[in-house]
Amino acid sequence: MRERILRAALAAGEDRKAAAAMRADEARTRALAVPEIARANSAYREAVYGAALTRTPLSDEKKRSLRKAYTDALAAHGFSESDFEPAPACPVCGGSGIRGGAPCECIREDYMALLQKECGLDADGYALEDFDAAKIPDPEQGKLLGALYSAMQGLVAKYPDVNRRIIVFSGGTGTGKTVIAEAMARQMLRKGLPALFMSAMSLDRLMLTVHTARTPEDRAALDDAMSADMLVIDDLGTEPRYRNVTCEYLLLLLSERARSGLVTVITTNLSPDRILARYNERIYSRMYDKRHALAVSLGGGDMRGM
Repeated sequence: MRERILRAALAAGEDRKAAAAMRADEARTRALAVPEIARANSAYREAVYGAALTRTPLSDEKKRSLRKAYTDALAAHGFSESDFEPAPACPVCGGSGIRGGAPCECIREDYMALLQKECGLDADGYALEDFDAAKIPDPEQGKLLGALYSAMQGLVAKYPDVNRRIIVFSGGTGTGKTVIAEAMARQMLRKGLPALFMSAMSLDRLMLTVHTARTPEDRAALDDAMSADMLVIDDLGTEPRYRNVTCEYLLLLLSERARSGLVTVITTNLSPDRILARYNERIYSRMYDKRHALAVSLGGGDMRGM
């Protein structure tokens, strides 16, 4: 997913450079259509090239005089020589758009706009670094949540060099599971990496689409969920269960993402025992393997209005 977005951002940058070059050519054409400018330009060019061809010295004073006549003619009609020159190549990346394997600042605006569009999230929304414990009515709960937000911020900062690839937030309605999961996704976006936020129900429908696919496009419907650096599955356990689909594709998704070193964040109202009963032992083991997963139970008061 990241590579596709980067390619699109690079293409947008190339399109912008091509458009700038076209504007420069059009400006030159308009300027040279003005008789005064055309005469001054011809006089300057003929003097310089004529001197070079005949090996006749052209005094600096004469050259400056002819050039000034040309630039004055441009200015008199609202032009300057810079209008005819496309923007120079980025001095940081040399125009490649890539620096150290990541998007250079010269294409970052395009990249971030495409990233947010593809992920369906706004990086300017509430992220982990925006947490304010003072807004939590219970000081003790604020302290605990502050530690949790800090730990998750550390995980995103260290990614991809992290051991815990599956994070499970469980707890009752309104305990802040979805808030912190979405904040993690936005923090990942701010880092310039793709993060998808999907309800379990939407993911289930997507898996059914792939299972019953008749076209390559339908079969590729899960590609982004498989390849995003972070995938948030919200409210696992609320989706309908489809035979040969729900458990099978969920296991495939969790296994392949973990194998690829990608982070999957899950929120659920279900306890571990109910996860085991609803799905199967293999999904349970992926979600609660302490070597590679982290399970956090959230309690306390309603956090939806924080």
